[in-house]
Order: sequence, then structure tokens, then C-alpha cells
Amino acid sequence: MVRSFALWVLAAGACFAADVTVDESARAVRVPAVVAKQGTYKVLKGAIEYILVAEGGKQYEALFVTTCAPMAVYDGLRKLGLAPGKPAADDQPPTGETVQVLIEYEKGGQTVRRPAGDFVLYTETGKPLAKVEWPFTGSTKGYDPAADKDVLQAVVTKNLIGLHLTDTSPLLQNPRPEAKDSNIYKANIPELPEAGTAVTVVLQGAARTVAAGTKRVHVFLSGRVQGVGFRAFTQRSAAGLKVVGFVRNLADGRVEMVAEGPEAAIDALVAKVRKGPRSARVEKVDLKAEPPAGGFGTFEIRY
Repeated sequence: MVRSFALWVLAAGACFAADVTVDESARAVRVPAVVAKQGTYKVLKGAIEYILVAEGGKQYEALFVTTCAPMAVYDGLRKLGLAPGKPAADDQPPTGETVQVLIEYEKGGQTVRRPAGDFVLYTETGKPLAKVEWPFTGSTKGYDPAADKDVLQAVVTKNLIGLHLTDTSPLLQNPRPEAKDSNIYKANIPELPEAGTAVTVVLQGAARTVAAGTKRVHVFLSGRVQGVGFRAFTQRSAAGLKVVGFVRNLADGRVEMVAEGPEAAIDALVAKVRKGPRSARVEKVDLKAEPPAGGFGTFEIRY
């Protein structure tokens, strides 16, 4: 299944329509971006701290810039079934399911796809980063005065893929041991495309194996289903049936559920949510079967 989020990207002085694309079958999130101009902040002497930032983030310390909203990227990774872990803290490395970060761009009439680490030099060795699997930490939560609520800090800082562990706001963090230090990475200028070049940052999840007989359903429930304990009821029911997935309230008043498990268990869970808890009144159920994708460790309530 491919999902897209319409956005706008600024490249080489021109604004053009673009999408954040989520390809669930290929397990990839594709984020349009442009190459950032390097060396604009002389104090840094060429040091960089981010692979990717959104417009308004620390563009002067990044390789690539996108106008895509941080939450669109976060939601895209969640749609792949990736569970966020935790940013680095004290002496603990970042955790979370990992993705490859690949950069696609056109060169000489051909599409080139390279690991993001090819464009980063580790100053101690003078060599590009070896292959890196980037943990999806999911950022940290904090208060946003503008929104007057707690949000993912990536929404505030606009920093999406971080090279250093001192900033816990990016959605993805560098797991390499030297990442605790600052000013140790520089752009690999000879390999980096020209500033303003349009690129696609591909967040590639690993292929998953799914047990034979696994069934996946995507369900939307309408009626009196919010504010009546429906999510907690669904989570308890799923746990009892050893079904994994998630349930959440939608802004339009519906409840959404995605569930995976043995066919009999999924059918039993659907029967339960059709009735709901005693205080609910389910008026409509929209259900569709989807190819099982794996990736859920538990059945969670999402917000």
C-alpha cells in the first residue's frame, strides 16, 4: 500500500509540488529534500550535526533540507509498523527499530542511490561513515508554547536525522559510539551533490517475515466510541487474544484499529469491537483486510 502526504519543496529557487510517500509493501518512506549549502556558518569550520532537517531547523549544520512536516515523517515510519525506541541518555545508546537512510538523486541521466553515510566524513579517520543502521528513537516529548501542549520535540526543533547524541529531538539518531562527541563530522564535499540539488531521502525498513496464517485487518468504528473506554477495552481484548497492533481515536470522532494475529483470534477481536464496552454504541464498522506486515510487538493505544 502506498500513501502520500502532499507538501511543497523549495529547490533551486523554485517551488514545486512533492509528496512524502509511504510504500508499505516496499517498507520505505520517501522524503523529498534538497542539498543544503555548506559552510554558511563560519564558526563551525565545516562541522555538521544533522543528515536531514526540516525547513526552520539547523539548516546551516545539515546535509539535506526538506519542507516536509516532522510529523509526516514520523507518521510514515509508524505506518511501516516501526515502533519508536528511546533517544540516547547518559551512557545509554539510542534504541528503536532501525532503518537504512539512503539518498537518491539524478546524475548524468541516471538515478543514483547511496547510503547517507557516504556524504559524511569522520574527521578522526578522514573517511566516510561505514554502513549505519539508524534507530527510530521517535524524538522526545516536551511542551510547545505555540501549540500550548506537549508535542514531539522534532516538531519544534525541525531536526529529523541527527549525527550527535546531545540533541535528543531528532526522529532518528546516529548509533555510532563517537556520536557522543561534537564537531567530529564534516560534509564529504567532493561526493555531495551541488547545493540546491533535489534529492529523495529514503528511509528503508528491513524486510520482515510473518508467520503463516497471520491475518491483518484495518478497522474504522463510528458511533459513540470515544470517551467511553473503547480504546482500553480494545487493548485488553487484544491482549487476551494475543493479537498485536494498535487502536486510536481520530479527529472525526471515529476509532481506528489495526490488528494482526492468527485468523481465529482476529475474528474474535473484531466480534468484540463490533459490540464494544457496555457504555459504547457502535453504529458502523468499516473493515478491510490488508497483507500482514509484522513489526508490532504489542497491542498499543496510540495518541
